[in-house]
Amino acid sequence: MKLTSTKWAAAACFAALTAGGVAHADILEANMVSLRVQLRGQLLAENTDYGSGVNQLGDRTDLRFARFRLTITGMMDETYGFQINTTAITSGTKAGVTGYGVSGQDTDSNDGNIRLHDGYFIANYFPWLNFKIGLTKNPITRGNLDGCFDPLTLDRSMFIFTGYGTVPAKASRDIGVSSWGKLAEGRVVYQAAIFQGREGFTRTTNPMNQTTVVSSQTPSENFLYIGRVHYSFWDKEDSSGYEGSYLGDLKILTFGIGAAFEADAVYKNVTSAGVVQNNETVDYTAFTADVMFEYPTPSGTYTVTAAYLKNHFDDAYKTNLNPGDRTANIGGGNGQKEGWYVRGAYLLPVTVGKAGKLQPYAYYEDWDFASIAGVTEQNIKQRSAGFNWFITGNNNVRFTTEYQITEFAKPTALASGTGVNPTGFTKTRSIRAMFQVAF
Repeated sequence: MKLTSTKWAAAACFAALTAGGVAHADILEANMVSLRVQLRGQLLAENTDYGSGVNQLGDRTDLRFARFRLTITGMMDETYGFQINTTAITSGTKAGVTGYGVSGQDTDSNDGNIRLHDGYFIANYFPWLNFKIGLTKNPITRGNLDGCFDPLTLDRSMFIFTGYGTVPAKASRDIGVSSWGKLAEGRVVYQAAIFQGREGFTRTTNPMNQTTVVSSQTPSENFLYIGRVHYSFWDKEDSSGYEGSYLGDLKILTFGIGAAFEADAVYKNVTSAGVVQNNETVDYTAFTADVMFEYPTPSGTYTVTAAYLKNHFDDAYKTNLNPGDRTANIGGGNGQKEGWYVRGAYLLPVTVGKAGKLQPYAYYEDWDFASIAGVTEQNIKQRSAGFNWFITGNNNVRFTTEYQITEFAKPTALASGTGVNPTGFTKTRSIRAMFQVAF
């Protein structure tokens, strides 16, 4: 791979000069009524050592929006309100494991697709009892609850998500009722949710051959149940979401656990042609544990966060051979898997530029997948090093760049947007840069 200084500079320069996202403002606030509007965007530049040429063995460079969002939060009074969060459907930062798809800017001449990313009603009755009713985040893992514009590294883990399907509405979000509250003077925060869960069937595109694959039907319309609780020993993380780093403002030591369950989630015995052999089913279960440590000192702020996640479908991948199920339900990035990560960062005690802060970081991940990218029982390890430059001293204007290595225990063919490289990869390398404006 030719990761030349010219390509690094070009990617970084383009990301730094061209970004989406403008302003947020409380535009109405009177008599306990408020309306908040946020515009936030991230532009991603990535150079990877595969994806161009006849055999897709040449390196390629992508420029795309990772996120571009309009969020509106309104409160009728102290108790009742709503949130609407839209996003442009372009691409993301998590497609690199199985390859990449040509982004919406390259395939859609209109490039005007907008999706409802979150849409829920708010009912805040007591500090210990609050509700979100509608389409909202799956609250099991800390990684999913980290703010999309507040991650410790360039983005959250590619693998810390759990759910069904390949779109955010079924991988990181769902429709239902989610409650949360603060106990023990805010040191304990619980979250409990009942979601629609798996429903109907999933029609998606197999990234390896660009064919449409269809999963089996849902055996029964059971709800998905999710619970999570954390305890903060030092300063309190007393909301329903998190930040990847508090940039030296807080001393954090928080431990969390979470679990999920849906009965009869998938048929156990399905042929490769999608024929269900009998009515035997398997349940879906998940468990996670995580920790967040951050300690500011006169010599800088030290941050370490780690998480473990296990998704289980009772080894249904051994008898359910349907490509649709193996891509979007029992297999794939959100299917049966077990793994962990650790991330660390150091915020320098100096100002860079007018108000900027510099935060070098590194991370390591190790995951076992039942089936991913056409390979059964695959192990993927990922490590990276990079830095955040908080140009305005916070996440409002931020530049992040990192060098990432992904290793596969078994040789894996990777999608390249227009085809699949027939040569099995055991390692890929990428340089990634992101520029963010979020108010």
